[in-house]
This record gives sequence, C-alpha cells and structure tokens, in this order.
Amino acid sequence: MSKSGRRPHVILFLAFALYRSEVAHALQCSKYRHASFVVPPTSSLTRSAPAVSKRVTSSHSVVPRRLQLQSGRRGRNNGRIPLHFSLKHDEDPEISSAKNDDDERTSWLPSGDSSFAKYGRPKDITSDSFGPLLPIAEAVDEATGGWGLSYADLHPATPRTTVGQAFLATNFFYAAAGLWLGWNGDWFFGGLTEIAGIVSFIYHYTQLEFGKNRSEVRLALLIDYFCAGSTLLTGGVYMLQAGITSVPIESLVSAAVAVACLSLCWVWEFGYPYIFWHSLWHITSAYTGYLIGQDHLSKIAG
Repeated sequence: MSKSGRRPHVILFLAFALYRSEVAHALQCSKYRHASFVVPPTSSLTRSAPAVSKRVTSSHSVVPRRLQLQSGRRGRNNGRIPLHFSLKHDEDPEISSAKNDDDERTSWLPSGDSSFAKYGRPKDITSDSFGPLLPIAEAVDEATGGWGLSYADLHPATPRTTVGQAFLATNFFYAAAGLWLGWNGDWFFGGLTEIAGIVSFIYHYTQLEFGKNRSEVRLALLIDYFCAGSTLLTGGVYMLQAGITSVPIESLVSAAVAVACLSLCWVWEFGYPYIFWHSLWHITSAYTGYLIGQDHLSKIAG
C-alpha cells in the first residue's frame, strides 16, 4: 500500500489512542470522590501523607472544596495502610444550629482575644465544685451563656513572678480606701470595701496559681461577684442620695475611667494585657469608692 493510502489509517489510529487516553484520565479523576488507596508502609506516599493531601485539595479541577485524609490502622492486609479520601460539603445541621444559638447569646460580648471564645463554656459547674452555691452558679452561667464564670488565663504570670505579685498588690488600694472610710466614721461602706479587696486578692491569687479552666477559680470568682457587687451597689445608693448633679465631677470621671478599664479587660482577656487593664480597674475603682465615701461623709457631717 502506498504512503498516501496508509496516512488516513495512521491519523485515525492516533486520534483513537488520544481519545482513549482522555477518557481514562477523566475516569481516574472521577474516582477520587469515593476511592480508597492502599499504600504500603514503606511507600513514599505514607511518609508524606499530609503533603499529598495538601496537593490534592489544592487541585480544584479534581477535588471540589474540602477533602479529608483518613489514614487507617495497620491491619492484617500485609501491613498495608488504606488511605481513604472522602468529601464533606455541608456541616451537620444540628451542630450549625447549636453554634448559631451560642453566637446569638454571646453577641453582646466585646470582641477580642477572649478566654471564653478560646476555651468555650465551663463544664465543671457541679455540686462538688460549688456546694450550696450551685443554683446561683448555674443561674449566672445560664444567664450569660457560659461567659459569666469564665476567666482569663494569666500565663506566664504566677503568684511568684514580679508581674503577678505587682498585680496582687493593687488590691491593697481597696484596703487603704476602706480603712480611711472606716477611720472617719463610715464603717459600713469602708468594711464592704475592705472585704471586696480581700476576696479580690484571693480570686486573683487562685487565678494566677491554678491557671485556666479550674473550678476553684470559678468559685472564687462567684464570691468576688457578691462582694464587689455589694460594694458597687452601696456606692451607687450614696450617689443617688446625694443627687447626681451634686456628685463631684472627679468621682464621675474616675468612675468612667474605671468602667473603661474593666471593659478593656474583657477585650484583651489573656496574660499581660489583662493584668495591665485589670490593675488599673483596681486602682481607679478603689479611688472612686474613696471619693464617693468621702463626699458622703462630708454631707453627713455638714
């Protein structure tokens, strides 16, 4: 047969071979969706499985969206390790619903590096941890969506580090303010301020000593809420009795600065930033209590 007669056959043969190659490639790619690959332990693929997963997931033409690499245990099949590739397009609707509920209940919280966002809702609110205070602890936890009894992880500070000791020392401003108020005749407000300082010291000591996610710290925090709340409530009553317009401007400015510092503690609720802002909260809130108590005493004496 002449060359011109063989040329169409050659062209048809090459076209058919190319077609079979493309079809085989397409079928191989489609099998990635439900394929199981068995790879010997000595294969280079098992030693670089994460890298293989990364290369496969980055190929959008082969594998859509998210691909999970699940490595099986070494079994009876001659020590071979099956590598299963499976796709997950949609998240479990129940999990999504629970996450949305938690997001809605805590959407009012300041944004930032929150310990609550990092470690989640407390799971150690039990009768063994809180005793007779358990109903109150559960009520606080439920009302705040778990945020109320979470607290900052102050690592690397401890009660034995300079920073930790300086932080604990700021509670003595409450002792000084309470002692002055009591010495000048207001033993009730002065005594509440003293107790608030002592409980605050205990709470922050346990916070520094035990670290994150400890029931002992949550119990101290709950008691701190009682003592600090009683002191703040008494100071508010004093301001209402005097009339807001007659309260010294210095007291109002100091109170505003104290609230701002406390709010920033919730934004940067970790380590040294928390220690810095919460130390300022101790100082400014103690000073505010001193100013309000002093104004109350002057009006009684007058």
